[in-house]
Amino acid sequence: MSRRRIIGWLLLAALLSTLVYAALAALTDVRAAMHAIAGFPPLTFAIMLALALGGYTVRGLRWRYYSRILGYPTSAKDALYIYFSGLTMTVTPGKVGEILKAFLAREVVGMPMANGVTLLFIERQVDLIAVLVLGTGGLYLLPGGLLWLPVALVVVVGGTLAISTKWFQTFALRLVLSSRWMRRHHESVSTVSDTVLSTLSLKPLAVAVPMSIVAWAAEGLSFYICLQALGVDAVGVGPAVAIYAVATVAGALAFFPGGIGFTEVTIAALLVTAGAAGSTAAAATVLIRVATLWIGVAAGWVALATRPTLLRSFLLEPEVESEADAG
Repeated sequence: MSRRRIIGWLLLAALLSTLVYAALAALTDVRAAMHAIAGFPPLTFAIMLALALGGYTVRGLRWRYYSRILGYPTSAKDALYIYFSGLTMTVTPGKVGEILKAFLAREVVGMPMANGVTLLFIERQVDLIAVLVLGTGGLYLLPGGLLWLPVALVVVVGGTLAISTKWFQTFALRLVLSSRWMRRHHESVSTVSDTVLSTLSLKPLAVAVPMSIVAWAAEGLSFYICLQALGVDAVGVGPAVAIYAVATVAGALAFFPGGIGFTEVTIAALLVTAGAAGSTAAAATVLIRVATLWIGVAAGWVALATRPTLLRSFLLEPEVESEADAG
């Protein structure tokens, strides 16, 4: 993905967010929604930010765990730099711009791009399991039941365990390498397979999934605190975390930049179904997205700026690498 395209997606995501937030307000009582946002307690918002950044920090330490599994002894400082810097690309479609993390991992710890790119998909898989667990945990508290959640959880966990088996990877390698073009990339393909085997087996999952659950639960708790400050007493902490988890899944499945549009609509719709006023639901949606999405993007640019040499290296690259290579 070219640097120009990444910047274009960032600008498009900002525009889409503005339009979505404006539409949410317009469909409700605009004045009431704006009043709720303007009068929101600064201290409460600061706590929301702290929880969201805490969740990102846990996921950054999870990346360090994966890095060390693959044989790259990464310090906590470097891991957090790489992870937070990747947040700058959260609002690219399907988060594909997070390939920046693979680029930085290569530059900082010498990890081949094939490993780094594969870890992006591993992280998404583990995050999906975590949000499905949280959503399923609050299943009985959500309106309408959402009975597809436990089914999705079983399918995703089963599929994850299946692809992490030696048998499946041997079969997949044989199938992929049957292509003459893919045989020219044998080393990278083998690296991808080895990375999956090392990071998605039962033991790493037993460490990474709980870390992901803690991280996403922190954001869900941030949402609950937001609702309490807005006077939405009908939604307890369990339903709040579950609503946030379900909305996150909806946004991820959309493959829109940052899940923009789908995540917001899901949050607002579930809140209204739970009994919240439309204007309050709109205000809560805007506040939680700023606290968990846009502050993360801003924190990512701050992290990138702490190492000017690497930032210049990234900006001067004619093309951000989009294909895994062996480094």
